[in-house]
Amino acid sequence: MAVRVGIIGCGKITERASVPNLVNYKEKAEIKALCDIVEDKAVAMAEKFGCKGVNIETDWKRVVKRKDIDAIFVNTPNYLHEEMAIGAAKKRKHILVEKPITISNKAARKMIKAADKTGVFLMIEQTQRFDPVHQAAKKFIDTGKLGKINMVKGRIGHAGPEYWAGGNEGWFSDKKLSGGGAMIDIGIHILDLLRWLGGKEVAEVCANIKTLEKPFSVDDNGSVLMRFTDGTFGQFEASWTTRPYEVMTWIYGERGKVHTAIGTEIPAVARIATTGEGKDPNCVLEDINLEIGPGSGWESAIHYFIDCVAKKEKPFITGEEGAKSMAVILAAYESAEKGKWVRVKY
Repeated sequence: MAVRVGIIGCGKITERASVPNLVNYKEKAEIKALCDIVEDKAVAMAEKFGCKGVNIETDWKRVVKRKDIDAIFVNTPNYLHEEMAIGAAKKRKHILVEKPITISNKAARKMIKAADKTGVFLMIEQTQRFDPVHQAAKKFIDTGKLGKINMVKGRIGHAGPEYWAGGNEGWFSDKKLSGGGAMIDIGIHILDLLRWLGGKEVAEVCANIKTLEKPFSVDDNGSVLMRFTDGTFGQFEASWTTRPYEVMTWIYGERGKVHTAIGTEIPAVARIATTGEGKDPNCVLEDINLEIGPGSGWESAIHYFIDCVAKKEKPFITGEEGAKSMAVILAAYESAEKGKWVRVKY
C-alpha cells in the first residue's frame, strides 16, 4: 500500500520539491491532504499537479488527526516546526521536516522526545546529503583512499530568499520567524554536508556573520571556522548575495583531496596520491572523475523518506542529526555576537 501523506504549508518548497516528487512516486506515495492558512494556495497547488480528490485544509491540526494519513511533511516557517512536528508525533504520524529542524536547541530536543515517545520517524530534509554529486563523494571518501581527513571546507550561496520566493523574501527576513538569515537558511546545508562527508563532530566555532548587501535585519553572509572533536579543523561560508547558485566542498586527507561543485566547475573529482603516502610534494597524483548518479537531492530525499516509512526502517538523517547541525549554527551566531570562539552546546 502506498504511504499516505499530508503536507502542511504550500509555499515554494512544496511546489518545487514535495508535491512533484510525490506525484512522480505515485506507485509508493499518495498525497491525501494539502494544508495552508491561505486556502487558495492549497487549491492552486492541487490543481497545478493534478492531485484529484486531495483534501484541502487550512488548519494543520485537522491534517495530523486524519486516520487516512501515515506521514506529515512540515514545510512551514522555521518557528512553526516545533509545534507542528510534536502535534504530528502525538498522533503517531511519521514526520519529514524541512531544514532547519527548528530555531532553538530546546525546541529540537522537544521534537526528538515527542517522536521517540510514540515511536515515529522524525527526519530532517537536509537534501545536500542526497544530491548525486555528494553521494558520489561520500562513497569515495568512505573507501579510505584519502587516509585520515585533516580538513574540510565548504561554500554555499545564491541570490537570496527573494530569488527563491519569486520577488518576495517573506518570513525569511524576520528573525522571530526564521531564526536568522543566510547562515540558518543555507549555512546549515553546507555545515551538515561537511559533518557527513568528513565524519566529524564540531567542538567549537569562531564566526563572522553580517548583513552586507540586503535591506534585511538578518544576515546575508557569514564565514565560520570550526575545530572538531578530534583536533582537526574546517571552515564554511554561506551567502545570500552569490550569483549564480553554487555549492562547493573540499575534503583534504593524508593522501589527497575530494572536491565537489554544484552549479560551477567539475561536479565531483578526487585527486589522490598513487604512490607512497602522498606526503612527498613530487608524488604522482591521479585525478578521478567520480561517477554521478541520476536524480536530485530533493527527489532522492523525499523518495528515501517514503521508502523508510514503507519499510519501517529508521532514516539516517534523524532528529538527532538535525539537532547537531542546528547546534553548530546557533553557536556560530553566538560567536559572531561575542567576537570569540564558542563551544557547541549539543
